[in-house]
Amino acid sequence: MAKYAEATGATVRLSRGDGQLVFEITDDGVGFDPNATGYGTGMQGMADRLAALGGELVVSSTPGAGTKVRGSVPVVVPEPSSAGAGE
Repeated sequence: MAKYAEATGATVRLSRGDGQLVFEITDDGVGFDPNATGYGTGMQGMADRLAALGGELVVSSTPGAGTKVRGSVPVVVPEPSSAGAGE
């Protein structure tokens, strides 16, 4: 983001809920028109990797209003192990 955004600040959030691990990065940079600009190779690689895991990448931006990159992947919480029970 710093390479093109001209941002003075960014926020990174990580959360888990509804069977998803979610990351979100927002900045206060110059933004861009997502309809006129495609993903660069780095963003496309990230989108491809998340998709391979059943997740997704969403980029939203408005010229003059910063950018938000949000990614998610499904997570499975393992059942508690019964190993060692009753021993």
